[in-house]
Amino acid sequence: MKVPAFIALAALSAAGLCGRAAGQALTAAEMATARKLYEVKCAKCHKFYEPTEYSQAEWNRWMTQMARKSRLKEDQTRVLAGFLDEYRRLGKLPDR
Repeated sequence: MKVPAFIALAALSAAGLCGRAAGQALTAAEMATARKLYEVKCAKCHKFYEPTEYSQAEWNRWMTQMARKSRLKEDQTRVLAGFLDEYRRLGKLPDR
């Protein structure tokens, strides 16, 4: 089994901190924050792993572990999780 890397981007889905309410998009400021957090907290340690290659359950588990490991704060976890949820939905990095 692979160890996802975009993971530190955090997604405490299992804890209810991942993502947003249905249809609620990230703001431009949140998108910028998520991208920066990815660079600082995730990409410095590992390569990008394709989030869409994991089941939702696997992804949630990895995101929870990596959020803790990278010491993300709750608000950082929420923003990164929303960003990655968008990635998983679109199959690519969000443009904003």
